[in-house]
Amino acid sequence: MKKILFIPALVLAALMAGTSCNQSASTTDNGNDTIAATPLNGDSALTRASAFYAGVSRDGITINDSDATGWDKYAAQVKEQRTPCFNTCHIMDSLVQADCKDFRDSVDFVFYPFSGADILFPTIIYPDADTYFMCGLEKTGTPITEVKTNYAFYEAYRGAMTNFFKYGYFITKEMHTDLHNAQIDGVCPVMTMLMATQGYEVISINYCNIDDNGNVVHTDQSSNVLEIKFFKTGSTHEQTLIYYSGDVQDKSFNPGLKKYLDNSLSQHTVGTYLKAASFLMHWDSFSTMRNLALDHSLAIIQDDTGIPYRFLSEKFDVTLYGAYMHPSKEFSTKCYQPDLAQLYAAKDGSVKPLPFRLGYTYSRSQWQIARHKK
Repeated sequence: MKKILFIPALVLAALMAGTSCNQSASTTDNGNDTIAATPLNGDSALTRASAFYAGVSRDGITINDSDATGWDKYAAQVKEQRTPCFNTCHIMDSLVQADCKDFRDSVDFVFYPFSGADILFPTIIYPDADTYFMCGLEKTGTPITEVKTNYAFYEAYRGAMTNFFKYGYFITKEMHTDLHNAQIDGVCPVMTMLMATQGYEVISINYCNIDDNGNVVHTDQSSNVLEIKFFKTGSTHEQTLIYYSGDVQDKSFNPGLKKYLDNSLSQHTVGTYLKAASFLMHWDSFSTMRNLALDHSLAIIQDDTGIPYRFLSEKFDVTLYGAYMHPSKEFSTKCYQPDLAQLYAAKDGSVKPLPFRLGYTYSRSQWQIARHKK
């Protein structure tokens, strides 16, 4: 097995220890401090390794002719695999540009519960946000810092993305193996791979903890909070991804996380995004997360697996898209929304067409763009 190591272990440790998360929730994602005067510089090792496994580029990586041929084949396979998903992203971007121009540019904090490793779609919808908060049960994982020209690694990385590129979401039960194996041990490698496909460079990756007061604090050991600083190549805009790994049911909700979110969401212009969210916020056991979105969002973009329409319509003006389908048999019949079905059945011209498919339904999809009532 051949490998190319970019950062010696001691250097990596120094990198992780030397760049800490901001120490308070009020400054962790302060949009006033994210614009640099000159183009930013990324961590070349992290960026190159992510681009390599994303099948985007092997620039700056020295491998022999045989390994180069193997990578070229892998890159072609991955490109073919992701093309339909990226076509959806292009169509989605056009729709959001046309229909969300009244709030898109003002959103500086993206709230994306139950996201898994999906940093792709929130950056398509809100490309200029300062901070993206994401969460899921999947572990944070280890940054990609070396390249191995090994078939097992290629298959692991390609396999981890198969369902996402095919359906537009990660399947929870399959992530137990796709993101927990000898090659990939969490969401971090997948996130930076997705960033690489969109021309983003990684500045730093840090493990953090959230203390009881809601402060995000750096730690030099693996933890359940991940901070990734990144930017678009050539840009002066530094952006931050915060990923929280843990159970966010009401009974398990971390008090420090609640304080962090209360502080952060109240200080920013928030856009919530919900997709393939397993209908979790339909249940009272997830009311804390649901209420955070309802109480703090300027806009909520979601499918029917997010916040039930009966809650959403109380505070938001909702524009409907696509077609409403009965939830699949994998989910409780209690997730069916008669009020939403009635609106779609009215056929009064208020429902707009949805020019892409995304989410659990394999034929027609449903989307909602909700603006907070003035």
